[in-house]
Amino acid sequence: MIYQCPLCQSPLSLILEHKQLGCSNNHRFDQAKQGYFNLLPVQRKKSKEPGDSKEMIMARELFLAANHYHPLADNLKALMTDLVTKYGQILDIGCGEGYYSRQINPNGRFVSYGFDISKPAVIKAAKKHPTGAYSVASSELIPFQSETIDAAFKVYAPVNELELHRVIKSGGYFINVTPAPRHLWQLREFIYEDVREHASENTQFSGLERLSSHQLSYQITPSAEDRLRLLDMTPFAWKANEQVRRQIKETKNLSIELDFLITIFKKP
Repeated sequence: MIYQCPLCQSPLSLILEHKQLGCSNNHRFDQAKQGYFNLLPVQRKKSKEPGDSKEMIMARELFLAANHYHPLADNLKALMTDLVTKYGQILDIGCGEGYYSRQINPNGRFVSYGFDISKPAVIKAAKKHPTGAYSVASSELIPFQSETIDAAFKVYAPVNELELHRVIKSGGYFINVTPAPRHLWQLREFIYEDVREHASENTQFSGLERLSSHQLSYQITPSAEDRLRLLDMTPFAWKANEQVRRQIKETKNLSIELDFLITIFKKP
């Protein structure tokens, strides 16, 4: 058991008879019927329902189910298999509904953990990936003991870099996925008069050594419904009025560029 208490940072132990996690200071956290733990105390929430809404999660779930991002998931799986020994402990930061963890670890090669600040997302992740261990938690206070994770990864999610450094083992890895210059270019053309390339400068994380970086680029031709779902997964959905949404939906055979930057870091 590698969780730590979000209230006092003491190690948490599993209390099987009560289906709880508990620490030496008698803080207790019940296991939900779906199998996850809520490690985001009320006093650490910044809103009543933090994170993505049920509607946003549903849009992402349906879009990802069409396997438009499967090449990215395959890429992450290959990297993990190369970097981490069998039964190593991997962590999905901002896991959402657990799509990438399920693709990376379908057969239990790794010990798979994931967390997200959105409770509805974690409920779906736990239901769909019962061999994974999921929790509701914030990346500002990652609910794992220090030096317990062999490799962490995130796809666009925010993270506190000091917390990231703390939980990764010495010699462990971190994989960061960010938008490369032309990601979703054709979709953004409907919204912005002057579409600009995403900045692709090399992100650095305190205490981590950058090993390598590569680009993964390909095109998809999603259905009209999936285009809108993809839009709703992005921050610029807020800028798309009804006219823009109608144009995106009604355009015939719209091909969209996907462009990812995948960077590998190591903790010395």
